[in-house]
Amino acid sequence: MDDHWPTPSGKRVELASGVCHYREAGDGRPTIVLLHGLATDSRIYGRLQLLLAETAHTVAPDLLGWGFSEPNEGLAFSFDTVDRTVAQFIEARGLEDVVLVGHEMSGPAAIRWAAANPERTRGLVLLNTYYGWNSARMPPVLKVLHAPVVGGVLQLAIGALRTKLFDPLYRWQMGRVWAARTPQSDALTRTLCETISTSAFARRALHRINDELPAQINANQRRLDMLAQLQCRTLIVWGGRDPYLGPHVARQFRRLIPNSELHLIHDVGHYVQAEAAEDVAGAIGAFVERCRGEA
Repeated sequence: MDDHWPTPSGKRVELASGVCHYREAGDGRPTIVLLHGLATDSRIYGRLQLLLAETAHTVAPDLLGWGFSEPNEGLAFSFDTVDRTVAQFIEARGLEDVVLVGHEMSGPAAIRWAAANPERTRGLVLLNTYYGWNSARMPPVLKVLHAPVVGGVLQLAIGALRTKLFDPLYRWQMGRVWAARTPQSDALTRTLCETISTSAFARRALHRINDELPAQINANQRRLDMLAQLQCRTLIVWGGRDPYLGPHVARQFRRLIPNSELHLIHDVGHYVQAEAAEDVAGAIGAFVERCRGEA
């Protein structure tokens, strides 16, 4: 891994659905649980986690199917799998006082867990994510994978050709969501790409999650009332130059979630936690202090 993306050493915990790899750093309460998005893993939080660990206990799991976690044989990858992994991980680690940080794909899971466990949730942080049909745009690669006939053929081709087809598609799509590509962002992209392109689990998870995306968003839309029912403090931290999840999505979250606040970072893209780690760490650190004050 490039020195600009240091990560804490990894640990493993047995879950009902498989073995979950996670990175842990810092101590104290509450625990900040860092949940990654689609086609990445806990290393997307590498720099941010170390900054947060200076004043807090942090854990960053690789959701089952991603990174270095090992799902049970035959596990069906889906958004339900994401929800179960989050719940099982928090339970297995015995975490009772948490600030959940959800990015992109994991944002809805973080929202649902916080809504179902208000007594264990000290706070919720949303990073460039979505819930219902809040004017988000689907990335081009995902659109193609959804296309009739063409999408199925492309999925088969990716499965057969693996790195020859997957690598350029992944690097092209990742390159579009950084506000400014740098040697460091390219290094992180290469690292994540190598992990996913060589993992049959990750490729299956990517296709299954992508297949379920419209239905999952429709289901979330029918339960928008869940956002209004959140009892915890919520911090919305947003990269303002995300080409698919623009600032209007963040502002809608701010309108729908009570006791929420918005921290918009105008000049960064989708991976706000990586592009602006210091700024995000400052916002989350101050938020956690406010949450501690309410204990």
